[in-house]
Amino acid sequence: MNLDAVTTILRQCIVDDSGQDIIEYGLLGSLIGVAAVLTWQLLATKVGSVYGAADASVQGLSACTPNPDGGGCP
Repeated sequence: MNLDAVTTILRQCIVDDSGQDIIEYGLLGSLIGVAAVLTWQLLATKVGSVYGAADASVQGLSACTPNPDGGGCP
């Protein structure tokens, strides 16, 4: 392959933009994917902490059960 052929191929690659849309869609899809993963991790942490607080509250309320003899929780 001579230098003129390489130069011609490089010029065609620079001028030709037929695959540009696919590249843009791929980049946009990867950006959305990364944002979704980061959001999912943040959301999982928040849901876990809210669930833990609710669980502790329910456990605290259910630890005090009424006494059948009429006594109750302090």
